[in-house]
Amino acid sequence: MSVTAQFEEQSITRTSLFRRGLGCTLLHDLTPAELLAQAENLDLPEELPSVPLQQAIRQDISLNKFFANNHLDYTWSDNTFAVAVLHEGKLVAEKYDAYHAGDTRMLSWSMAKTLTGLLTGVLEQQGRLALDQEVDYGAHTMSVKNLLNMSSGVKWAETPDIHGYEDLAPMWYHTGNSVEYVSKLPVQYTPGSKFEYATGTTQLLSDVVKQAAGGDIQSLNNLYQSQLFAPLGINNAIAEFDEAGNLRGGARMFLSIHDWLKIGQLFIQQGNWQGKQIVSQAWIKEVMMGKGVVDHYGGQLWLNDLGFWLPALPKDTVSLRGHRGQYVVIIPSKQLVVARFGAYGSVVNQNLGLANKRLFKAVIDVIEQIEN
Repeated sequence: MSVTAQFEEQSITRTSLFRRGLGCTLLHDLTPAELLAQAENLDLPEELPSVPLQQAIRQDISLNKFFANNHLDYTWSDNTFAVAVLHEGKLVAEKYDAYHAGDTRMLSWSMAKTLTGLLTGVLEQQGRLALDQEVDYGAHTMSVKNLLNMSSGVKWAETPDIHGYEDLAPMWYHTGNSVEYVSKLPVQYTPGSKFEYATGTTQLLSDVVKQAAGGDIQSLNNLYQSQLFAPLGINNAIAEFDEAGNLRGGARMFLSIHDWLKIGQLFIQQGNWQGKQIVSQAWIKEVMMGKGVVDHYGGQLWLNDLGFWLPALPKDTVSLRGHRGQYVVIIPSKQLVVARFGAYGSVVNQNLGLANKRLFKAVIDVIEQIEN
């Protein structure tokens, strides 16, 4: 599919190409034939229905609060698509709009970062990389831990600064090689000395994962499909790559909402699934769910940053969060996972702190309903 748009008085045409099992890729330097040739010999798993969740549906649990701010005016609306709740490992409640269901694959946006963190842990458990291992990208030298904790040292603008400059859109849409783009950025601070949320940092981590897995799309696909997803009964997830063959591990993974609940449950079970240790307990508890450079962010995972405003929210709450309102909220002390997907309107997205509070208030409401 090709789209033409005006950008800074220029007419720009971009083509996106779909490849089975790999999703869509934006073309920059390659022709469609060259991109297809890149994947023609790949051995990709057949897409099958995922293993169903165990169910214990409770009719007394209402999820209406998650949908209460849906309006006809898109820009001011939460635009909630789907909400599902897992309690004690069983699906107890779910609610959808007219266009989504439990088996609809949902775009992760930045929730993919947490999956990249899990993939890093799979490789660490296998002895194929180490937390204190140093990696080099251009003028940058940092550890795997620095990358996990969003403390890479790279000068990065996740959102437009006062001059309108940003790195996120140029990395995704103006170049075909996301890792190369980040590698060329200057050093801003000493790695490990400060927290700087940066999708570019996760792109470097995605490359670390790729190289440790074997250095190509096939080996990386094998890693996440057979060693992370398949043991959880996730059988039709899709991870997208850029034109250069880099996993878009900072933003572009597609799983159904039921399968996202499984990812949350894996944290509650400290990396163990049906007797198999997918990721080590220490990786889950200390690296990903433990405090990183700051109190509110661990290893590619948000920790509880709302306790001051919402004291009823359990202290051990952690969450995956994605652009425009994608969440998987995990509360081990309550044996609870809540997944919410939607598309925050532009006004809502500009007031994300308020939207986060509204979402987590709805999670507290679910806790109260379950326990009463």
